[in-house]
Amino acid sequence: MRPPPPAEATSDHHAREVAHDFHNLLTAIIGAADAVLRRSELDLESRVDVANMREGALRGAALIQHLQPGGNYPRAVQELIFVNETIRSTSRLLVDHRPGANIALILDLKEPDGQVRAEPSQLDRALLNLIANARHAMPAGGAVTLGTECRTLRAADQRIPDLIPTGDYVVITVSDTGTGILHDEVSEIFDPGFSSRRDSGGSGLGLSSIRAVVGQCGGFLAVDSIKGHGTRFEIYLPREHGDAKPRSAPEPLPSSAGHTVLVVDDDQLVRQIVERAMRRAGWIVLCTDSGEFALRALRESKCDLMISDVKMYGMDGLALARLALAAQPELAIILTSGYELTALDAAFGSANVTFLSKPYGQMDLLAAVARSCSVPTTPAE
Repeated sequence: MRPPPPAEATSDHHAREVAHDFHNLLTAIIGAADAVLRRSELDLESRVDVANMREGALRGAALIQHLQPGGNYPRAVQELIFVNETIRSTSRLLVDHRPGANIALILDLKEPDGQVRAEPSQLDRALLNLIANARHAMPAGGAVTLGTECRTLRAADQRIPDLIPTGDYVVITVSDTGTGILHDEVSEIFDPGFSSRRDSGGSGLGLSSIRAVVGQCGGFLAVDSIKGHGTRFEIYLPREHGDAKPRSAPEPLPSSAGHTVLVVDDDQLVRQIVERAMRRAGWIVLCTDSGEFALRALRESKCDLMISDVKMYGMDGLALARLALAAQPELAIILTSGYELTALDAAFGSANVTFLSKPYGQMDLLAAVARSCSVPTTPAE
């Protein structure tokens, strides 16, 4: 009689099962948030809420990594980026599209562009929160100016809330023409939960979180405000030198209409998110929840691409990929999982099999599709 597995092995297996389920949930949350953020009619405060929801899902993935020893999960990665490019590419998220909106957004971006090392989505979230706060400070309308400049400090500068040391910085400025902040309150606004709108249900300015994000980038935060004359926030990020990754929106690609993708995932939420993203990108989409049904679909239909989870009930994604390639050798395959897969080249030789980590966003998915096959994929507007 085979001895039972050690308790540690049983516990580790259970932890992996839980982590797998959490990554499916986080993939669904991030995908849904991406879909909502693409809607041009969304008002600014809703964008802030959705961006915070998306960031929370990403932080949840990082938390799972720390709780699960031996897990290799994706985490937020800082990149070398051009600040002006980043602000221009996300400026459409910062505009209030509501009917009758009377707040102007002004870009004052100094050239040459400065480079910093930051996690792009966290920087986006910080700017969204600052501009949402500025809008609330201008109930009768006004203007928000989003500016950048390169600045060298030759002496340390004590500001509120941070002491900014000497160095070369890219400074991002968010200033408004609003009501301003009382002098006695300026030092308190970075406390968690502080709100200047308690009487109207305000739940906090979120400045403690913004300060934490800036600190993770090695940066510093400063604020100046005069009651009745507006508020000016400055984000000091250490200036970097090197080859930054362009973040400008890619040129529109030809339609992928007429090409077919098979989506295989036993999690219904993930399957629906991927299906909607691929349909919006112009693909004909077939969906199934198991490897067995996927093989039947491949026998009945010619597919250009298969996107499959690795860990599924019954046949797993690796076994499915091998059998799918036997049926359709030209098939491009993207395998997805919360765990990194190594040595795919050794396992599949010259076959077109690539890997996408869970949780992923819609742009991550479409970028992986573009890399995996010659059929271009256009993100839907």
